[in-house]
Amino acid sequence: MKDYDVMIIGGGMVGMALAVALASAMASAKSPTKRIALVDAAPLTKPDDQRLIALNYNSYCLFKNLNVWENMAPHATAIDALHVSHHGHFGVTRLSGGDCGVPVLGYVVPAKQIEAALNTALVKLPNITLYRPARLNSFSHETAGVIAHITSDAAEISLSAALLIGADGTNSSVRRLANINTDTTDYQQTASVSVTELQRAHGNIAYERFHGNGAIAMLPLQGKFAATIWTEDNAKITSLMALSSAEFLATLQKEFGYRLGRFIGSSHRHTYPLQLQTARQDFAGHVILIGNAAHTLHPVAAQGLNLALAEIAMLTDVLAAAVPSFKHFQTWQQQQLKTSLHLSHHLLQLFAQDFAPVAFARQTGMLTLNVCPPLKRRFAQKALGRDATLPELLQAASLE
Repeated sequence: MKDYDVMIIGGGMVGMALAVALASAMASAKSPTKRIALVDAAPLTKPDDQRLIALNYNSYCLFKNLNVWENMAPHATAIDALHVSHHGHFGVTRLSGGDCGVPVLGYVVPAKQIEAALNTALVKLPNITLYRPARLNSFSHETAGVIAHITSDAAEISLSAALLIGADGTNSSVRRLANINTDTTDYQQTASVSVTELQRAHGNIAYERFHGNGAIAMLPLQGKFAATIWTEDNAKITSLMALSSAEFLATLQKEFGYRLGRFIGSSHRHTYPLQLQTARQDFAGHVILIGNAAHTLHPVAAQGLNLALAEIAMLTDVLAAAVPSFKHFQTWQQQQLKTSLHLSHHLLQLFAQDFAPVAFARQTGMLTLNVCPPLKRRFAQKALGRDATLPELLQAASLE
């Protein structure tokens, strides 16, 4: 049996980022270096992975501090400003990095490039043992930690660890084996993801355009291209998927408008079902859940991976301390989840309401945010995961 201090189940972006962060922190800390095991069921290479990730400025700083950003940078596109509007209604909100004292709001990076950069760093760290592909079969709680049984190269292996961290996504095996229940809200929505070719440059502006049952996000990519994330009820997305490329492009242009000029091309579309899923507890004995294993959010406010990376930064600080305070981390994690829920679940509900007083308050709130620097600064801080919720800000703005 091999012994580890920390065992991470799940080797996607969250699991690898946590492993690199922990190993890097331990290497520079005065405390003894911890032994880390990373177990992942899937091979690293996923050539069909078309996900495009919007990283906020805090996430960029984490990757830069971990010395992995230089390998992502050639594939990254800066988001200098954000433009939020509501189809068929007056009022817009514009935000820039200067509104919260940062050079940029964030970057758009292909998921496969984030994973490649993290893997390059991972294999250079001597205190990480990688089991890939390997599957977690079961684990048992012991006084000093857990004993996990995995299958790797068709062989059964038993590993012990003082701490087991589930970073294995929405369908987490760690969560299931720990008998942790979840609360799930099915939005009855699907996200259509594609890349749109533009006739003119996007100016590194990201757009979020809400409509009755969803939103269209257009995120800047290198060249005259934009990542297009269209969230809508299932029936609507099904009908959109049935359209030809030309028909889809015309429909997108009509719904989004001409803030980005004329659309001249569209890539193959991919779909992802949308739901809110939260674990009823993030801790169970010597087990911790992070990322989508703990909470899967609606992508409308791009909080999913950014929340997970914030958790990684905090958890790394906790584990690097001489006496780790997991209660402090748990309290912080719950507060951050509450914050992110306001920027995803409640944000979508806010823009879906057509009740006249709510609609009027929302639109006047957007206008006020756009011309009131203090309110805009608070909104920008929230967008970076730092500070009152957007519904609160819009409501406050409409009353001032």
